[in-house]
Amino acid sequence: MNEENQSTLPAEKSSSPPLTEHTKPDRLGRQSVPIGKPSSQGRIPSLNSQEPSHAETVSMLKKQYQLAKRQKRWLKITGLMGVVVILLGGIGTWLAGENKAFKMAILRVVSPVMSIHLDPEMVSIPAGTFQQGDSRGEDTLGEHPLRKVHIKKFALGRFEVTFEEYDRFSMATGRAFPGDEGWGRERRPVINVSWEDAGDYAKWLSEGTGRRYRLPTESEWEYAARNRGKDEIWAGTSEQEQLEPYAWFNSNSTGRTQPVGIRQANGLGLQDMSGNVWEWVQDCWHDDYQHAPTNGSAWLEANNGNCGTRVRRGGGWTNDPISLRSSFRNGYNADSRSIQIGFRLAQDID
Repeated sequence: MNEENQSTLPAEKSSSPPLTEHTKPDRLGRQSVPIGKPSSQGRIPSLNSQEPSHAETVSMLKKQYQLAKRQKRWLKITGLMGVVVILLGGIGTWLAGENKAFKMAILRVVSPVMSIHLDPEMVSIPAGTFQQGDSRGEDTLGEHPLRKVHIKKFALGRFEVTFEEYDRFSMATGRAFPGDEGWGRERRPVINVSWEDAGDYAKWLSEGTGRRYRLPTESEWEYAARNRGKDEIWAGTSEQEQLEPYAWFNSNSTGRTQPVGIRQANGLGLQDMSGNVWEWVQDCWHDDYQHAPTNGSAWLEANNGNCGTRVRRGGGWTNDPISLRSSFRNGYNADSRSIQIGFRLAQDID
């Protein structure tokens, strides 16, 4: 074909776009990725992009889930602890408040294998000699003739025996609980106990402690009430207008016993020796002090003593001041119980 014919042929169209600077193949013949405007079909993140990767996002979500899970668990634990605290507080209030049955049930369970007694608070009474009886002409022959009596060292309860103490004895020995007339128990002096009951309590306490407890003798009781035998009419004072701070009696008792230890103590630190409840002592009843012992011992059957009747001392919540005098003595059936009579313990000291 000649040159003329070649010039008239149409130009051959190329199937590929012209190569540009951005689409030139590399030396190995691989097509280069365009570095211009990104393709609309997908986006390849830049190495310098601040947007988290898929793995980082998953890790962050896992951490947030675990944190929320821990917070929920702690909320449950805290809530349960709050409920426990409230319940324990309620139980504690219940046990310490009106319902004493639980405490008593526990004591009842352990009483066969261990002593459940409460140790009485005792006051050491020094030895001495005093003139026993009425030296002021306040009474009849029951407190006469006057005589000197020597007292050996001993100990006497600071308070009258309380329901709190005696109820443990009743529980341990299976005895009926003495009635409290609806006035309350705990620290009120036990009442409705006979002379025999008081002696049995002292024996039980002695066995549980290894110490020798007993009822005081009549002479020991008066010696201690009068602060080592001083010439005091009542336990703590000789002035009737000053009696009220020391004693519960008919004008201030509100018609019932009162908790021990509220009134002032006498010079030896003994409380309620005058008033609150009458107190059993060891001695059998004699009409007067004729031939009474002078060594402080109990006066029993000798000289026609009536041991079916025992001496009681101190006066009680129903009585006038005259019956609360430290030298006043009275008898009561040993096997009888009264809302006016309780007792206090003595202890032998070697």
